[in-house]
Amino acid sequence: MQGSQRTAGRIIAAWGLMAVACGFASAAENAVTITSPGQGTTYPLAYKFTPGQFAHYEVLQKSVIVSRYAQGQEKMNNESTTTKHFRVVTADAAGVAQLEPIIDRVRMSVTFDDVNKVEYDSAQPGPPPRGFEAVAATIGKSMARLHLTPNGQLSKVTALPDAPASFTALAAQADPTLNFLVPLPREAVGVGAVWKDRYQVPVSVGPGLSQPVTLQRQFELAKVTGNVATITFQTIIITPMDNPAVQAQLLQRTPTGTIEFDLDRGLIVAQTTKASGQVVQAFGANTFMQASLETTERLIPQTAGVQPAALKQ
Repeated sequence: MQGSQRTAGRIIAAWGLMAVACGFASAAENAVTITSPGQGTTYPLAYKFTPGQFAHYEVLQKSVIVSRYAQGQEKMNNESTTTKHFRVVTADAAGVAQLEPIIDRVRMSVTFDDVNKVEYDSAQPGPPPRGFEAVAATIGKSMARLHLTPNGQLSKVTALPDAPASFTALAAQADPTLNFLVPLPREAVGVGAVWKDRYQVPVSVGPGLSQPVTLQRQFELAKVTGNVATITFQTIIITPMDNPAVQAQLLQRTPTGTIEFDLDRGLIVAQTTKASGQVVQAFGANTFMQASLETTERLIPQTAGVQPAALKQ
């Protein structure tokens, strides 16, 4: 029994790591809904895309998952530093653009029970450690072009030759989980404005079985200082559920956070997110799971001008 419970714990942990890799953005089931327009001066929150434009980011993530059983406990610490960028391939007069995201480098470590540490740096030669092969396969490769509107809505995904078959299938459906942008309201809003979006994530409900769970994010324009808008958000679960195993999979998928958005450049310049929680009977009777996740992302300044890779279409 203990072995099957531990296996379940590792499966749930893997789902949490998948959520980390995918980020937070997913297209809503419906358009973004403004529930309060705010007060005072209004500000247009919109992404600004220019052909040949590059935006580079560094992402720091720390995750801790503790799984307890009647016979003992396991602890898994994950840390990663990722540098990534997107380039704007095309943009039309309405601001709808094709964006091509690429992961440039990943440095990761996984530690079990504060003893067994496995590290991977994609910049180092040689094959990756076991378990990191899927990550290594994505480094430096353009797998898709995302068609995105100025408010961050995904309309189409075009898979590129380097994309694996599983990714190509998601692209054909314009799967909302491929979207990495934060949704913004279409209309200009004032400080105190609130908008919401709903989206679905898959959860495992048995061997080879999954079902969608609906989550909702609520955003608020907290303040505007100079040309930087500060946006806060929180995430809640909409789908009713009483299954502890499913609840455990969602611990790291319901973050709260703060986003700094440059109004002039139409870019996210920084964001921080946190998620934590615990579930009793996560893997069966007399079990417990506790998980936490912290993510910090910042825009990395780059030399001005169109980079050579931007000329390739």
